[in-house]
Amino acid sequence: MIRRSLSLITTSSCSVLAAQTSMAAPVSLHLPTPGNPWASGRVLTPSQRETKRYNDRITKRAKAKKQKDSIKELQDQIAALQNMIQTHQRSCEISREYSLDTCLLPLTDLPPCLNNGLSTIESSQPTREPSGPPNSDTEICITQQQDSWATVIPSSQLALSPSLQVSGSWNVLEYANGVLDKARELDKMEVCFNRQLNEDAIIRGVLEGWHFLQGRTYSCPLWTVVSQIDEKIFMHSGIVTRLSMLSTIHKMLAAVVHVDQFNSLPTWYRPRPSQLNFPHYATADYFAWPGFRERLVISNCEVLTDRFFKYFASCFRLFWPHSISDSYKMVSDSGLYSFSDAFRTHAQDISTWTMCKEFFLSFPELQEDMQSEISISTGSLKVINDNLH
Repeated sequence: MIRRSLSLITTSSCSVLAAQTSMAAPVSLHLPTPGNPWASGRVLTPSQRETKRYNDRITKRAKAKKQKDSIKELQDQIAALQNMIQTHQRSCEISREYSLDTCLLPLTDLPPCLNNGLSTIESSQPTREPSGPPNSDTEICITQQQDSWATVIPSSQLALSPSLQVSGSWNVLEYANGVLDKARELDKMEVCFNRQLNEDAIIRGVLEGWHFLQGRTYSCPLWTVVSQIDEKIFMHSGIVTRLSMLSTIHKMLAAVVHVDQFNSLPTWYRPRPSQLNFPHYATADYFAWPGFRERLVISNCEVLTDRFFKYFASCFRLFWPHSISDSYKMVSDSGLYSFSDAFRTHAQDISTWTMCKEFFLSFPELQEDMQSEISISTGSLKVINDNLH
């Protein structure tokens, strides 16, 4: 009986063990297996593969952002070019009332070197009636105080000589007087005297167009005056001509607004005794040559006809033996333009301010007041005719 019991126990134990074995078999532990190998033979674990996917996503985002920034930069450059084109078109479409094209100068009267780029004057262009002489009740008194401006004749009292009235060619002189008269009325608190900002405004206006003033949070009123003079007289001149003329005119404007601060000007640009003691038109004060300014004061600006201004803008030459791009630079820290030291040195030397020989063919009497263009010899420095650029 004991043997039978042992047999039953053994059988039961085997059955239980078999059952436990059969139940445990399907619950085997599945360890992670590596993925498919790379072409190089390297095999990534799932965690490594997830890290790689994350890095790939970061790289794609960076590339997409870089591409987006590049497209935006190109769009900005295209917009800037379009603005420059529009500015050039606007300058060519200045209304006849305020353009040098109203000058009654027949094209055949120009020397050959000036025929290029000057518009043909329509014979049917109407002329404006000349203004009458100033009212005797508003007679102008002469200021005798030394180191101070003599009274400047307002543009509203513009009385031109009979020869100018007959020709009717007084538009530019009248316009310039009106603009410069308004500048004298400015308060110095309104005006910018920061050299870097002023140089940036002038260079940017010449290179990019004066429309940039419209987008400025602050715009100095003297910049507007300079832009009006540029658009009226020098718009079709070369870049070096415009930079030298406008920067020098701006210096005089700043000195006038700052009340007789002429010590900051080159000695040749400071007022002459005739300017301090005789009433005259404002335009006379802004020419570089001292002898010519005295002539204008004494002669009541008789020579400043529209014909004169057309020759003047075309024939002026600053002795600049370098490239145009050497006349200015971009300050990396501020992003502002400024004149190069070499350009400042040349512009402050009156001997570098010259007129081409063709100018004196039409105005021979002015050879006493202005320097003629330097003769060019082979291998020597030359005056760059920047009107060709």
